[in-house]
Amino acid sequence: MKERLVILAICCVIIAIIPVSVIAQSSDESIHVYEEVQSPKKEDFVPDEIIVKFKPGVSHENIKSINARHGTSDIDTSPFAGFKRIRIPKGKTVPEMVAIFNKNPEVEYAEANSIVYAFGIPNDPLYKYQWHLDDSFKSNPYGGANGGGINIDSARDITGSGVIVAVLDTGGAYENNGPYVKAPDLDCTTFVQGYDFVNNDLHPNDDNSHGTHVIGTIAQCTNNGLGVAGVAPGSSIMPVKVLNGDGSGTLQQLVDGIYYATNNGSKVISMSLGFPPGYFPDKSLTNALDYAYSHGVTCVAAAGNDGRNIVSYPAAYKTCIAVGATRYDETRARYSNYGSALDIMAPGGDTRIDQNGDGYVDGVLQNTFNPNTKNPAEFSYWFFQGTSMATPHVSGVAALLISNGNATTPDDVRAALQSTAEDKGTPGWDRYYGYGIVDAKKALGWHR
Repeated sequence: MKERLVILAICCVIIAIIPVSVIAQSSDESIHVYEEVQSPKKEDFVPDEIIVKFKPGVSHENIKSINARHGTSDIDTSPFAGFKRIRIPKGKTVPEMVAIFNKNPEVEYAEANSIVYAFGIPNDPLYKYQWHLDDSFKSNPYGGANGGGINIDSARDITGSGVIVAVLDTGGAYENNGPYVKAPDLDCTTFVQGYDFVNNDLHPNDDNSHGTHVIGTIAQCTNNGLGVAGVAPGSSIMPVKVLNGDGSGTLQQLVDGIYYATNNGSKVISMSLGFPPGYFPDKSLTNALDYAYSHGVTCVAAAGNDGRNIVSYPAAYKTCIAVGATRYDETRARYSNYGSALDIMAPGGDTRIDQNGDGYVDGVLQNTFNPNTKNPAEFSYWFFQGTSMATPHVSGVAALLISNGNATTPDDVRAALQSTAEDKGTPGWDRYYGYGIVDAKKALGWHR
């Protein structure tokens, strides 16, 4: 069902949540709302550089000669993808230099370094507000099987132990390091070494709040008597920072993040980010995702928040599981992209309504720091919405499947998720719901 766009237009990458205002909603002032709004248009690509992959065997001398001829110069070489970032001369445009290098017979491909943007029964006391996991506290007046959630309570004997999930995002609140503080409700979550491709160091700390919220849905400390719960609390999180404090990053950072996660033991790569509908990121990202797939890594990505009939890349790749977002009533959220590349749905929330009558809007609740002040030590519990929030639900269930041993390959994980999903819309696959809403209990009962 995947679509393959052959569009070389250069656009920005949009990730899956949308910033807003803080809303105090009940007597519990530790819970807040970060409501979704449309992200402003930003730069499409880094304006003074391009990415160039030379063909195997092209000598260093030949590359120097090509650079001298065009007034370009090397910035660095990706240790993972092997392409070079090349500085272009003043007076030349990125599209112009991409075209020039692509005409060179010694070049495998040249492309813009596009900008990518971020898209949003345990004893944990706030679990009762996590309708998106399994609503055991309220009946669902809309007729859904589990109050709009993913039926996780019936699968609590599987925790995802032994599975590394790489979260490619704004980083995570996973350590105490200078101004950065470990999130209170991630205190017992297991982390493995990640990398910061924004600052090029070994400390992928979150300076935005988005990545920490995503990580919480996957592996928040669960049954610890504090706050909220996660889908696969026994899994190990590898934070890979490919987005900066503004929620944006470059194609080069995303590509290198995929290679890093694959080479360092991840079994699932979760990407709550994507390009605008219609933009096809071409060779470097295609190669990176093919590499992950060939090494047995399940890639999960957000469909996008434009409410349009086209799924954003990287979710639209055949090697990715494309995730759309639903509300409490199990209908597609108004912002969620749909189309022929959509695979599955998961709760993304709606912060404009309280359908279950619990006194709070129906966002996805997790522990993170204030997204408005971006103070990495100011933690609370926040409702976010978006396909960014839907994606980690699926990533978490993928980790449970791999840990359970029934699904060990990306194809098995996909088959288990899709064949057991709670069907919505037209019977079978359809462009609005894919194969339906992920169901953790049924997926864990799947056998090849």
